[in-house]
Amino acid sequence: MDSTLSFDEEPPTRAAPLRRRVSSRVVGVAALFLLCLGVLLAPRTAHAYPWMIRHEYTGCGTCHVDPSGGGVLTEYGSDQGDIWLRTRYGASAADPDETPAAGFLWGAVKPPAWLLPSGSFRSLVLADKVGNAGFAGQLVLMQADLRAAIVTGGFRAYASAGVVNVDGSAASVSGGFVSREYWAGWSFADDAFLLRAGRINLPFGIRQIEHVFYVRRSTRTDLNDTQQHGLALSYSGALVRAEVMGIFGNYQVSPDAYRERGYSGYAEVTPTSRAAFGVSSLVTHAARDLFLRLPNTRQAHGLFARWSPVAPLVILGEADLVHQSAISATGYATMLQADVEPTRGVHLIATGENMKEGGVSSGTSWSGWLGAGWFFAPHADARFDFQKESRALGATHLNNTALMLQLHVYL
Repeated sequence: MDSTLSFDEEPPTRAAPLRRRVSSRVVGVAALFLLCLGVLLAPRTAHAYPWMIRHEYTGCGTCHVDPSGGGVLTEYGSDQGDIWLRTRYGASAADPDETPAAGFLWGAVKPPAWLLPSGSFRSLVLADKVGNAGFAGQLVLMQADLRAAIVTGGFRAYASAGVVNVDGSAASVSGGFVSREYWAGWSFADDAFLLRAGRINLPFGIRQIEHVFYVRRSTRTDLNDTQQHGLALSYSGALVRAEVMGIFGNYQVSPDAYRERGYSGYAEVTPTSRAAFGVSSLVTHAARDLFLRLPNTRQAHGLFARWSPVAPLVILGEADLVHQSAISATGYATMLQADVEPTRGVHLIATGENMKEGGVSSGTSWSGWLGAGWFFAPHADARFDFQKESRALGATHLNNTALMLQLHVYL
C-alpha cells in the first residue's frame, strides 16, 4: 500500500532497492482458530490457473508439488497441462485426449522419477500513459527462473533461482539474482497433509498469475516476490482444501525490524466439481513496515469463489478487507473476472476491480481489464491485455492506460 509519509530513517537493506480498527487482536486470534480447525477437521482431489475448474480440477495438489498451486508441475500435471491447455492443430484437433507431446524440455530429456526439473520465462512489452502524457514503452523481464522439486516417498523439496532486470524485488538475494521459493517438507496420511518449512507462497485467496491485481497488491500475497519464510501445514480433501502458515519473516530483507511475523491461511469448500468458495485470513506485525516505516500490524480477511456454470466460462471473485494499525486505516479490495474459452487454448478475459486503501482522504480506485490469451504450442503461451485505471491519490484521481503483451515459455 502506498504511503505519503516520509521518514529520516534509512530504508531496509536488500540486494536491490524496495519497490513501491474494524479488526482487533480478538478477531485475528478467532480467525486463526477457525482456519486451524478447518485444516484439522475438514474432509483431496492446474497450474496457477484457477480457471482449470472448468475441467473439474478443483484442487491443485494433483498437478502441482505446491498443494495450493503454482510452480513445478508433477508428471501428471505436466501431461494434463499439455492435454487441456494448448490449441490442437490438424489431426490432433480431432483427438484432444491423445498422448501428451511435451515433457521436460519438450521431451528431449527424461529425468528420474523422483526429480521434477522445470523453468519459466515470461517477458512483457508494456506501453502505458499516465494522465495526459503520451505513451511510453518498455521491455520487462518478468521472470526467468529455473526450478526443481524432489518427490520421493513422503519427502518433498523445492527450490527456484532466477534473474530480474528491474530493481526492487523482495525476492532478491544479490543484485538481479532472485530466489522466490525454497522449502522442504514431509507428506503423510496418503498425501492428504503436507508439512513444510522454508520460503513459501503465502496461502491466501485465489492463486493467480496476475500479481498486479488490487487483491494481490493490497494483501501482499502475489506469486511474484511476496513469499515469506515460515512453517506451513496444508490439507487436501475431497470436499475441502486448506493451508495455514506461521510467518517468520522475509529473511531476504534486513534489518530484522522490517520482517513481518504472524500467520496466513485459507480454507476452500468444493460442493460441486465446478464450484468452490473459501475464506482467507492474514495477520502480521512488523516493528517497521516496509512501506509506512512505522510499527504496523497488518490484517487481511476475505472471501473468494470460483465457478464454472458452463464449460467455456469460469467466473472468479475475491473481496478482502485490509487494516493497517500504523495509520488506523481500514480499506478493501475486490476483483471479479470472467474467463471464456471459446475454443481449446484461446481465452478471452474481462476483469473489474476496485480498491479503497483507507484513511480520511483515501478515495476509491478502480480498474478494468480486457485480455486475450493463447496457448499456441506445447509449454508456450502469449497474452495481450488492455487496462484502464483511475487511481485514487488522496482527494484526486490519476487516470492510467496500459497496453501489455506477454510471452511465456516453461520447460
